[in-house]
Amino acid sequence: MSMRNGMSSVIVTAASACMSVFVIFSVFFLLFTTQAYASDQPYVSYIFDQWGNAVPTPIPYVPVRVITGQDLGIGPFNGPQDLFIASDGSLYIADSKNNRIVHLSRDLTVNRVITGFDSQSLNNPIAVFVDRNGSLFIGDAGNYRVVQLDSNGNLVRSITYTKPEGVAVDIVEFLPGRIVVDPAGRIFVAARNVFEGLLEFDGDGEFQGFVGAPPVQPSLYDLFWNRFATKEQRERRALFIPIEYTSVTLDSRGFIYAVAKDQVRRLNPTGLDVLVREGMWPIVGDINVPSGVGASFLTDITVDDYGIYHVLDSVRGRVFAYDDMGNLLYVFGTSGPYQGGFSRARALDGDGERLFVLDEQRGQITIFEPTEYGKLIHEANKQYMLGNFEESTAAWYGVLKYNNHLPLAYNGLGMAYLRQRDYKTAMEYLRLGNNRTQYSKAFAKYRKEIIERNFLWIMIAVVAAVTAVVVWYIRKSRQPEERKIFDSSKVQGWRRITSALKYSLHVAVNPVDGFWDLRYEDRGNMPAAMIILLGASLSMVFLKQYTGYLFNPRDVSRINVFSEVTATLATFFLWCAINWALTTLMDGKGSFSDIVMATAYALTPLILIYVPITILSNLLTLEEGSYYYFFQGLGVLWCGILVFFATMVTHHYTPAKTAGTCVLVVVGMGVVVFLGLLFLNMVSMLTEYVTTVYREVVFRL
Repeated sequence: MSMRNGMSSVIVTAASACMSVFVIFSVFFLLFTTQAYASDQPYVSYIFDQWGNAVPTPIPYVPVRVITGQDLGIGPFNGPQDLFIASDGSLYIADSKNNRIVHLSRDLTVNRVITGFDSQSLNNPIAVFVDRNGSLFIGDAGNYRVVQLDSNGNLVRSITYTKPEGVAVDIVEFLPGRIVVDPAGRIFVAARNVFEGLLEFDGDGEFQGFVGAPPVQPSLYDLFWNRFATKEQRERRALFIPIEYTSVTLDSRGFIYAVAKDQVRRLNPTGLDVLVREGMWPIVGDINVPSGVGASFLTDITVDDYGIYHVLDSVRGRVFAYDDMGNLLYVFGTSGPYQGGFSRARALDGDGERLFVLDEQRGQITIFEPTEYGKLIHEANKQYMLGNFEESTAAWYGVLKYNNHLPLAYNGLGMAYLRQRDYKTAMEYLRLGNNRTQYSKAFAKYRKEIIERNFLWIMIAVVAAVTAVVVWYIRKSRQPEERKIFDSSKVQGWRRITSALKYSLHVAVNPVDGFWDLRYEDRGNMPAAMIILLGASLSMVFLKQYTGYLFNPRDVSRINVFSEVTATLATFFLWCAINWALTTLMDGKGSFSDIVMATAYALTPLILIYVPITILSNLLTLEEGSYYYFFQGLGVLWCGILVFFATMVTHHYTPAKTAGTCVLVVVGMGVVVFLGLLFLNMVSMLTEYVTTVYREVVFRL
């Protein structure tokens, strides 16, 4: 027995030891895998959905290397301001506070360090650019000039700003921020503290003028108060001046891309902004910024050969990528003390698919390479720009395998199918991508195909409908007219309700006679009025729910029929109650039931117009949307006119008194709503207080 017990204890001890080893191994495994996963994702990538919410996406870029001055053996970088990748792949860094330009070869080893030329020293160089001929342009801010050197570092010319005659604007200090040289040899400089646009110099360094000034965008508040301010007050107020450009770059076609705070512009040779903005959201970096958090401040931009441009947000250290149509592709990067994060991101440039981001405060350059997800997005865009739509489609399907909630992928597929003239499929994907502009184009093509395919049947239906209307009109015109006096005692039950409903059409086109007869000739009744009220409420819900995709920005999945109808009915009866309360004090002749019935009949146009235009909206393109908006506005205007006449006839008011009464009713409704919300807030606070006291008492007991 003792031997058996000993064996049992040994077995239990061995099992416990095995279990402990297994647990320890599992813990270490989880720790290592978790750390590896975290290192693979140093930040969160996202895009914005159609409602403006940030939606997480797979990581498009990951950091692969960090370059510092110590690593290069030339001492730490001190406040670097700019970097530029030349056509041969070499990298130039404006190491500003060290007063030098560092030139790295393609393999990222030091080629040379430029501190001066011809016995002249650089002083706070904050910009660097290399043209196609290898000439080096340096923004030598401390010496208020742009220096042009040849490929061997010899001085070609020194460019300074001199105010020409006839130019009203003068620059106190010429501080060249960023520089580009277009294929024609023109030099464009984004100077600091200059608000008139880019400074343009010719190939000889002569100043030619300002180009592409950002538009002035004063707020409505400023415009309102400036309208009523005195001359002295206007002089004391801040001037409405444009913002300065923070960076410029060139694309492969010679167009200038420029950023200014939260603006991105693409300038043609004449300085006009030709940037396409057909994306879902404006090109401003982050949108829907929370209260207390600063908006994006764009400091640099780079463009690849296929229209994708990346802009750098120095506030949060993020990179935003857009295609040539203005669609947001992805967002990555962050602020923080780890690889892939930045303290003060200042500049970026691209070499193929790699991105180089310069951190001014840390004095380092982070190199990013695309993940498979990012490569597929680039490949899809590239093939589409080259006209290879089948290859583009395949790449977008690959993107969807990583992220099947990416509107851009559906948009790309829709555009590819649109170019392949598969309009029905294009419409399906463009709707998933929420691209209304291109969806409208595909719908127009698809609608044309349907009409051409069924033209004979459509014409037969039109001719039959016209013939039926003509025959009906001829028969009606041949019948002798008999003026019948309406006798309500002879019409009872459903016939009476039906007759009252038909009379609403007469009220809609003859409001004065119609509303008079409603009250004094007994042509209407309350059941019919309630049916009209319910029909108007449902027609508004029908409009919100079933308006065509092109004209319906609402999230129809969140529309609650009960809530919508309840809100309409509450507004209706609040109007009637305030109307009755006020007109009782203003010698109004109508009772509450009279007001309810007349106002309900005044809603007839909503049924007559909203239902047809909702159906029609599914057959219109964006270019034809003016018809939809015209009839929608007509319904509201028509209804408002009928409400006005209903009030006037019901209470025997003059037009002037009716207008004043309507204004007072609206004000009264606002006061009642305010007091109601205030009361509910007080009840909520009282309930919370009582609940807190109760919990405190229970806790102490």
